[in-house]
Amino acid sequence: MPRNLLLLLLLAPLAACTAHISERTLLHPTPGGALSAEELEGAAGVYEMSDQWIAAPDGVLLSAVLLRQPGARGTILYFGGNGFTIERHGAYVAGAFAPLGVDVLIVDHRGYGRSGGVPTQANLEADGVAAFDHLTGALGVDPARVVVHGQSLGSFIAGRVAADRPTGGVVLESSATTTEEWVAANLRGARRLVVRAEIDPVLRGRGNLANMARIAEPLLILVGAADRTTPPSLSQALHAASPLPSGRKTLAIVPRAGHNDVLLQHEAIAAYRAFLESVWR
Repeated sequence: MPRNLLLLLLLAPLAACTAHISERTLLHPTPGGALSAEELEGAAGVYEMSDQWIAAPDGVLLSAVLLRQPGARGTILYFGGNGFTIERHGAYVAGAFAPLGVDVLIVDHRGYGRSGGVPTQANLEADGVAAFDHLTGALGVDPARVVVHGQSLGSFIAGRVAADRPTGGVVLESSATTTEEWVAANLRGARRLVVRAEIDPVLRGRGNLANMARIAEPLLILVGAADRTTPPSLSQALHAASPLPSGRKTLAIVPRAGHNDVLLQHEAIAAYRAFLESVWR
C-alpha cells in the first residue's frame, strides 16, 4: 500500500475528507536494475542465476530471474508487493527460499525493475499468467512442480494464475479479499467517521475473494499477526471462503510479523516447509 495513501487513511484530520483510491494512487512503478551476483552470493550462495525475458500478451517485455540449485524438488514462481524489484529485494527472496530446497523464478511487475510497460491490475494479472506459461513452456518445468507465491500486490497475481492454470499449489502472503474490504479494514475507529473512501470502479471487487472458488490446488495463506496494511482478518476471510477441505488449505498467522517481513520469521518457514511436503510428497 503506498505510504501517502496509508497516511491519509490512518492520520486523517478531524474534518471530513475523501480518499480517492484508483490504480494511479495505488500503483507506483519503480525502475530498477539487475540482482548483483555479489548480493545473491551473500544471501544464498547455493543458487545459480540466469536472466529471463518474458513476452506479455501485449508484447511488453517483462524482466525475471531464474535461481536454480542442485537437487531442487520444485520451483516457486514469485510475485512481490508494490515497490518490489528484483534488484532491491531479490536477495531477500533468495535467502528465504534457499533452505527449502527449491528453485525460484522472480518476476518484475511491468513498469517496475527492468520490465517495460505501464501497470494496471488487469495487465499485471495477465502478465502473471504469461510468466507461468514461460516457466512451464520455454523452461520446461512440470506445472505440478510449480508453487505460485504472491506477496501483497503480488498475491492478487498469484491468485489469478492459480485460478487460470493448474499448478502444484499456491501461497498468498499478506493478501486481501476485495478493495472495499481492504479499505474498510484500514478505516478503523473514529477514522471511519471522518474519511470517505471513493473507490474507482475498475478496482471495485478486485482482490482474491473471487479467486477462492477457482483454486483447486493446495493453498497456504500467510499473514503477519501485526500486519496493519492487510490485517489478518482479511486472510481469515479468504481461508473461510475457500471451498477446499481442511487438509488442503492452511492459514498461518505469523507471530511478530508485519506486512513485509513474514518470511523472516521461523514460524512462517516452518509452515512453508510443511506445505511443500504436502504438495510434493
